[in-house]
Amino acid sequence: MLSLILAIALLFSSAPFSYTENAPQDRHLRILFTSDMHDYYLSSKSVVEGRLREHGGAARLKTLIDLLSDENTLIVDCGDFSMGTLLSAGYATDGYEMRLMGAMGIQATTFGNHEFDFGPEGVCAMLSAAHASGQPLPALVESALRFEGELTEQQEMIKDRYDRGEILEYTTFDVNGLTVAVFGLMGSHAVECAPTSGQDWAELKTAAKAMVDRLRDEADVIVCLAHSGTNGDGETGEDIDLIKAVPGIDVVISGHTHTIYHDAVVVNDTILGSCGEYNAFLGVIDLTVAGDGTVKLDHYELVPCDERIPEDPLIAAMVKWFEKGVTDSYLAEYGFIFDAPICHSSFDTITLREMYATHQEYTTGDMIADAYLYEAKKNGITDIDVALVALGTIRGSVYEGFLTAADAFEICSLGVGSDGSAGHPLVCAYITGKELKLLTELDASLGPAVPSIKMSYAGLNYRFNTKRLPLDRVTSVGLARSGGMLELIEDDMLYKVCCNMYAANMLGMLNGLTKGILSITPKYADGTPVENFYDCALKTEDGREIKEWVALADHWTSFRTGETGLPEVPILYSEPQNRKVKYEERGFARIENPGRVTLLAIGAAVFLLFLLIAAVQLIRRSAAHRAYRKAAAQKGKA
Repeated sequence: MLSLILAIALLFSSAPFSYTENAPQDRHLRILFTSDMHDYYLSSKSVVEGRLREHGGAARLKTLIDLLSDENTLIVDCGDFSMGTLLSAGYATDGYEMRLMGAMGIQATTFGNHEFDFGPEGVCAMLSAAHASGQPLPALVESALRFEGELTEQQEMIKDRYDRGEILEYTTFDVNGLTVAVFGLMGSHAVECAPTSGQDWAELKTAAKAMVDRLRDEADVIVCLAHSGTNGDGETGEDIDLIKAVPGIDVVISGHTHTIYHDAVVVNDTILGSCGEYNAFLGVIDLTVAGDGTVKLDHYELVPCDERIPEDPLIAAMVKWFEKGVTDSYLAEYGFIFDAPICHSSFDTITLREMYATHQEYTTGDMIADAYLYEAKKNGITDIDVALVALGTIRGSVYEGFLTAADAFEICSLGVGSDGSAGHPLVCAYITGKELKLLTELDASLGPAVPSIKMSYAGLNYRFNTKRLPLDRVTSVGLARSGGMLELIEDDMLYKVCCNMYAANMLGMLNGLTKGILSITPKYADGTPVENFYDCALKTEDGREIKEWVALADHWTSFRTGETGLPEVPILYSEPQNRKVKYEERGFARIENPGRVTLLAIGAAVFLLFLLIAAVQLIRRSAAHRAYRKAAAQKGKA
């Protein structure tokens, strides 16, 4: 083990630790940074930059941090440190994430939108549990929250944590004789992704400018932990706009968009770093602060945190202890153990990144949708017509090998139930046949522009022609009944649809994407609009909400036993099953059986053609009249 650690130290020592000799007044600062860890404190297997590899884990990250840090080092995180693996089941009750970050040596972090998935109540519970542990914790900085006027109960909760010093507007560190100020911000998109925060957020640039004005004379180096992100090109995005608008920030650590920059982005002398997601990389920024206060970038690197890195034994033991805590307090009631294999797959499904980049049927989505129907039937609910899964709620893929309850949770890791426990519940609501058809149209037409709304289905098949006009691309749709028969959908009939809580709420918001052209209103069985989707949550016979991830895990356990002695994922999930068929056909097929949008377009084209013909006729008549008058004038002169 020691030889391996030394080898790794030599591997990374050539660039990050090689400082140039400078004048005595020059001082050096190293910043190690993480972002969007999403509870990946266990090693995970996924495709990173086109390669399937094992990566991340708090124990490996700790090894890298120890190797790459010295007395001149500041270690920070950029938010979304929670919600993504089964450890998030202990977020509110045990504060595992803050405790692990503290044990790894991370000195400051900020809020990401997912820290508010459990609401402000969850944030406060997490902070209480973390501080009660007595373990070292990172400073939690957030500078964009506003507490003005009459506060709501939810705002009072968070303000109280500022008053206690558990949340700070900013903090400072003395590193190598330098005063380094660190503040945190959440961008507008991240705020939109935190609808349960219950807080009032200042505009990003306004909050940043206020902090820079406040810290300019106090700090030698100003670091902003910005959970807002960029567009990946190094030139656009909220954090780039922030840097352009607010001079004086020396370093921006950028999160939220999971962007990977292997080279530092430098805009107006501000250095921006972004290291992606799930602890796949540890970011390194080396700075020199000259005697005149000038901050210069010496070195920037993203160091892979993968299977080559040995695990720190103390952190590995800490993670194992937390796993046991989740098993005892959360998994036991479902009959699962954190890392015990429950199924086996002989193949990989396509990666999540590929799902976002393509528009097709996703077999992972098929599997999840089938799991909804399986779990419903297991609990005596047999009247569901369609199950649907929004891509925005799928958080992982199936990879060849043994699968565990933790894997099922990782794939369906978002959300919170009405009881405050981790995991989206399944819900059922009714929509009309016309609305069901419109839903497929939204998927077919708007999916490429808004990938998170692309759908996977069970109980419904449809085809769409990408060469037809948007919002009129679906050419056939029907309910997939037993025996392979397709049943026509009747526009005025109510159909029972099952999805997770997020997708259910999203159904009511989809009309905004089409400016009211298409509208879907989820309903109760009597046809009245749904007011509270928790009223529609599916329940077990003993009254518990049915969790989405539990449905997937139970579905896995229902498969036929294979050669491994465990249930085997059916090979049919290795290929699309023609539930959603995309094709391209031009010519008459583009207007065959036209819908309202195409009819309007045809009508507009005919009207324009009529105007054109009328204009041509008018021009001809005008020209003929002018010619007649000219001829008459010439005849008169003669």
